[in-house]
Amino acid sequence: MKNLIAALQKQKNLLEELRDVLKKETGELSEVHLEAMTETNARKEELADVVKSHAAVLRSAIQDVATHEGLSPTATLGELATSLKKKGNRDIAEIHEELNTLADQTKELLTLNREIAERFAASLGDTLNFIARIINQTSTYGASGSYQHRPAGAVMINREA
Repeated sequence: MKNLIAALQKQKNLLEELRDVLKKETGELSEVHLEAMTETNARKEELADVVKSHAAVLRSAIQDVATHEGLSPTATLGELATSLKKKGNRDIAEIHEELNTLADQTKELLTLNREIAERFAASLGDTLNFIARIINQTSTYGASGSYQHRPAGAVMINREA
């Protein structure tokens, strides 16, 4: 039981840290702070790897306690928490609820950040298309005494542009 509580606490701490990084990322995306976004993205990937590797430890602890409590070794944390709560142990149920809340907050932040990033990318794409149209269009002074707009030949845009 102690191993399970320790594993759940570690998972909770990791999710809290991930949530905080995602909150930071939301601000950086809103401010288009590219350097900070790169650092935050690296930290996010690092945390995701730690969470993924810790999942095996957590799953093993859940299986051990579930087997000890007479449940199937494939029992979920929710099933285990419900069973233990009926026997008077509320610790696991409380941590389970906290983990669910953290998971929901993390999903919301991930969705928000993805939407911000997609809108930013779309806006950037529209801007580049607009610039490309302007560059590919020339103004020529015509015989009628006015400017005539004619498309120019293919123009390459370098990375700096």
